[in-house]
Amino acid sequence: MAAMPFFLRRFLQHLATPRALAVCFLLSALPTGLACALLTPIGSFPDEQMHIVRADGLRYGEIAGMNPPPGFPPEPITAGVDFNKAIFWIISPAQYVELFPTPPLLPALRAAQAVTWGKPSYWPTQMVEYFPAFYAPAALALLAGETSGLSPLNTLFLGRVAMLLGFIALGTAALACARFGGALLFAVLTLPTLVNLASSYNQDGLMTATCVLAAALLTRSSPRARIIALILLSLVACAKSPYAPLLLICLLPSLSAGFWRRTGLLVLACIPPALWLWHIAHSGFQPNPSAPYHPGFLWPGDKSIWLHDTLPANNIKVLLAHPAEIITMPIVTLTYFWHFTWKLVLGMVGTDHGLLSPWEYPCLIASLACAALGSLRGWPKFWSIADGVLAALAIFAAFIVMSLSLYLTFTPAGMVVIMGIQARYFLPFLPFFIFILACAGSILVRLPYLSSLARIAPGWFCLPPVALAFVNTYALPAFIFHLYRTAGP
Repeated sequence: MAAMPFFLRRFLQHLATPRALAVCFLLSALPTGLACALLTPIGSFPDEQMHIVRADGLRYGEIAGMNPPPGFPPEPITAGVDFNKAIFWIISPAQYVELFPTPPLLPALRAAQAVTWGKPSYWPTQMVEYFPAFYAPAALALLAGETSGLSPLNTLFLGRVAMLLGFIALGTAALACARFGGALLFAVLTLPTLVNLASSYNQDGLMTATCVLAAALLTRSSPRARIIALILLSLVACAKSPYAPLLLICLLPSLSAGFWRRTGLLVLACIPPALWLWHIAHSGFQPNPSAPYHPGFLWPGDKSIWLHDTLPANNIKVLLAHPAEIITMPIVTLTYFWHFTWKLVLGMVGTDHGLLSPWEYPCLIASLACAALGSLRGWPKFWSIADGVLAALAIFAAFIVMSLSLYLTFTPAGMVVIMGIQARYFLPFLPFFIFILACAGSILVRLPYLSSLARIAPGWFCLPPVALAFVNTYALPAFIFHLYRTAGP
């Protein structure tokens, strides 16, 4: 009996170490992600068909997209990429809907397995607006699959596995190098929503893992780590420019030596996203088509007119007429949809709106809460409260810009709420909360009742998210199998 407390104490000490968290992540997220990738039918992740088109186009050299070839039927989307006709057959709506077999292996699935490789052909897609860095694993896997003689269907599953392995590599590296906040980074990386996304062609999984790695590198506060973090966040901003304000976190710690050097590097890191945004604005932006509608309540002009699309110029007029909405509208929108959004942030399957079993959500909240409590400790002495405030402002600015980007490009003109914000868009913000929490912890630890947090073994804060991650190695695949009743490839 006397040996048990000693064993438990040693176990909790090791569990909180970066190496142990990295190993636990590898051992839990890899099998969970593989099951998600192989048990989910093609096209059943958010926007997966178009992400597949973008990834396959990359292996044909389509980085910036191309104009339609002569004779191509007119389309609202005027840019696209080349991709293989065999993949088109599998992901076209008439086919992928039939890849939901109950029982498994219906003739449609066998027919998809029998498809042979064809020639590349043009296909329009709005995904050319994304800088394709995060599609590289999938593109290499698609090339390897065709070269090695795999069928197009099995090659599509191979692309998913490649995206997952990229996510696992980034997440493992992040946990191994984090100096503080490891429990929260682990909890974020093992969220069912994120593991599920990382098992698909959707770039949001890899983007979030890249943000986690950048946050982990910034906990080290070394010049080399900060430069790598800048490069990583610059790639994120190239892929989705609204996340560019997160680059401000690379200024931390603001009061240490070399602040102006860090500012200069930050300016240089902003150049690639700015160039890609310029490219989108001048050649790649595609207005979102819409059925005819009257502008909404905030429209500054005649509300009886008819509009047919969501051009940014329309809602720019709205924001110029109501400048306070620049701040209030994103907050109101988040509040309005929060009753459903928070569940999708934590545990989402399918195409943006599928929820997990009800028991998952209290467990996910508890594990995140424990991880957040653990992040209240470990604030380096040479960091200041101003650094936590700067991190909070950077996250808030990115939230505002992300929300307004969808107001300008996706929301009908004049509406009082923003349309098109998906829960997964909030995932890249989560890892940077370790800086806010650690800053808050440096203040709260001075309070008499909360100072006892410093005496709790760090492993206790890691135990709930680690335990839940291993529970989900069975629970999440079982839920997906029950949902789709498919045997995968």
